Amino acid sequence: MARLVSSPPNPQALLPLLPVLVAVLAETVIRLHNDVAQIQSHDFGVHGIWALYWSPALQLLAESLPLLIAQFLLPSLSGWRRYLCWTLGFIAYPACSLALQERLLDNRELMLGVPFWGLAAGLSLMYWLHQAYQHLPGARSRPSWWRYLLSLDAALLLCLGGWVILMSGIFVYNPDPMHNQPLEPRLDIGQMLRQWSLTLYYLWQFSLMALVVFAYYWVNRYLLIRKVLAGRGVYLFLLCSAGWLLLSYPLFGALVLQLPLNIAELSLLPSENHNPFDTLNLLVATIIWAVSLPLILAFERQQSARELAELTREQARAELKVLQQQVNPHFLFNTLNGLYALCLAQSAQAAPLVLKLSDLLRYVVYQGQKPRVSLEDDLAYLQNYLELQQVRAGRRCRIETDFRVPDGKWQIAPLLLIMLVENAFKHGAEVSQDECHIRLSLRIQGTGLDFECNNSLPRRPANQRPDSMGLANLKRRLQLSYPQRFTLQSEAQEQHWHARLRLQL
Repeated sequence: MARLVSSPPNPQALLPLLPVLVAVLAETVIRLHNDVAQIQSHDFGVHGIWALYWSPALQLLAESLPLLIAQFLLPSLSGWRRYLCWTLGFIAYPACSLALQERLLDNRELMLGVPFWGLAAGLSLMYWLHQAYQHLPGARSRPSWWRYLLSLDAALLLCLGGWVILMSGIFVYNPDPMHNQPLEPRLDIGQMLRQWSLTLYYLWQFSLMALVVFAYYWVNRYLLIRKVLAGRGVYLFLLCSAGWLLLSYPLFGALVLQLPLNIAELSLLPSENHNPFDTLNLLVATIIWAVSLPLILAFERQQSARELAELTREQARAELKVLQQQVNPHFLFNTLNGLYALCLAQSAQAAPLVLKLSDLLRYVVYQGQKPRVSLEDDLAYLQNYLELQQVRAGRRCRIETDFRVPDGKWQIAPLLLIMLVENAFKHGAEVSQDECHIRLSLRIQGTGLDFECNNSLPRRPANQRPDSMGLANLKRRLQLSYPQRFTLQSEAQEQHWHARLRLQL
């Protein structure tokens, strides 16, 4: 039986903090770039630049403390408490902070602005959506659009979309950007909305460049890796990759040169000239291929492992159903034998026996196929079975029960305990010509169940008792329903057979 022991702190508990920490670092870098003119006009030195970096980072971290607390608490909450915690941390607190900025006593402006707020909330939502996708069962049965939203393709498109908006915003902020290099890396959403026609002008051109990058990724993943590498091996994969890069980079370069943003002195190509065959363009295309390769391979491996785990779970569920169905004929065979014997003897107990049998079969049919049932119902089923067997065995067999179950909504896999009791009758009372006894006890300690079944054996060597199909069935069901959370002992002790089952409910 598994025991609950104290464990060291789990570093994975800090993973929910990543969205807020990434937003803090991103906002710090953006503010540092916005102060590039100040840095260039003053000789700050290395230590001075680091001071300009850490000062806003620490202030942002302090102002983001409620967001970090909300992210840390969310995994331990459920239901409406989880939604309330996220709403307080990512909506109520930032809204109140922005509303009270002008009333600060020292008139110091807070750094928690609308862009940072939106970035932190968006990254947090994406994180929890991804967690929901990872942990909910039946990933393959979900709608295709849901799976695509949380795929590597969607993540790359989101990153490229952010890059398009960022570059368009920088070009909108800087007048005549192609002739006024280098550009000041500043993003002004208000200005982009006011000059919406100019924003669209830049958006579609940078979107085309982003689609070129996505085309390299798509060919690398779906053609080169899935078709060539998986089916033909590494050598042909490298050859096809080299051919694809050598053929595509001048074609895509010529396509980018058609954009209106290109001027005579400067182009949007990595080489910044009008030569699509420049080796720098080939180098950038190779870098895109090389960077995307390990990311794609890692994601493909994770996806394959997830699909394999899902198939394993489905196979285990199917096997468990088959095992549960095997209980029914095994039980029915033993019970009908007793009913047949009473009918031959024309016993008045046959009619009540039929009623009890119908109750038992009703439980098997309607409850036996469920993954979990109430422990109280399963014990009631067991009591009915014992009464049925007592009628059959008469005074020759003494049955003692001691069930102590505290109040609570305990759940258990159905028809587990009955299998030990059936074996006790099958290999004890049914084959013995002398008086026999069966003792059953059940205890609940914490969340652990301790069930013992002790029965007398006939006068023959105990080690000759064969292992029954029911006991093998029970072991397999426990492995599927309670992996690493049960112990089952079954052994002879002098003229008794002792079976003990411990499991965590």
